[in-house]
Amino acid sequence: NLAAKYNWEISFFTAEELQNAAGEFSSSDFVKSVVGVSNVCERSAVLAANNGSIISSKCSLNGVTLAVAEADIVLDFEKLS
Repeated sequence: NLAAKYNWEISFFTAEELQNAAGEFSSSDFVKSVVGVSNVCERSAVLAANNGSIISSKCSLNGVTLAVAEADIVLDFEKLS
């Protein structure tokens, strides 16, 4: 599979975890009827980025939906010395 080929980590989240993700997300009645949460891709991206920020909101093509989030990184140079 693609994740194994590129050694990417795969994360899975429960509907409850997705529902509790912080942020403003697009909504889909269809997705909510299927999984119980109105948005999966953006919420999953935020959670996988340790509550990061969406940098590319939901887009769909041929049945695949994608969103991208970036993790907030804090550099502490004091700890390096």
